Amino acid sequence: NHIPNPEDPVAVKYICDKVKAVNADFGIIFDTDVDRAGAVDDLGEEINRNKLIALISAILLEEKGGAYIVTDSITSDGLKTFIEAKGGVHHRFKRGYKNVINEAIKLNKEGKYCPLAIETSGHAALKENYFLDDGAYLVTRLLVKMAKLKNTGKKLRDLIADLALPAESAEIRMGFKADVDFKVYGKN
Repeated sequence: NHIPNPEDPVAVKYICDKVKAVNADFGIIFDTDVDRAGAVDDLGEEINRNKLIALISAILLEEKGGAYIVTDSITSDGLKTFIEAKGGVHHRFKRGYKNVINEAIKLNKEGKYCPLAIETSGHAALKENYFLDDGAYLVTRLLVKMAKLKNTGKKLRDLIADLALPAESAEIRMGFKADVDFKVYGKN
């Protein structure tokens, strides 16, 4: 019924609409190999990119403050402020899920507690899950927290209510080909 991609606008709209139509508490979208995830709250609002990072960061920082959260380089300044306000250290690193995972492993070896490596794409790896790139594990953590919050009358979105989102954000992917002179291509 849609492309299995938590970043695809058509797929995300489908999940958002479905959550609202059936009055669900939560919606989940994975990619085909389930290493990336996105989510939708009970109002049908997407929880992805900076929101997804903020949500899992808030959960982990409640459990242990002072933690390093490794993200890819394209996260917002609002996310940095959010993580720091929750008692964490936002550690931006170069893009690529293996890059953020390896950086988190390195920080832990240096004695800097780092429970999470995550990209804005939804690739997430948690220390407690051996830094496996596992969207299902990420979503499981969100579901457990959602169930605990429900007993107190709160929602997942309450955990990120103070996250300042960028006024506008868009990712542009250029269609480079191996046989193209990048200098010439960039000037056009």
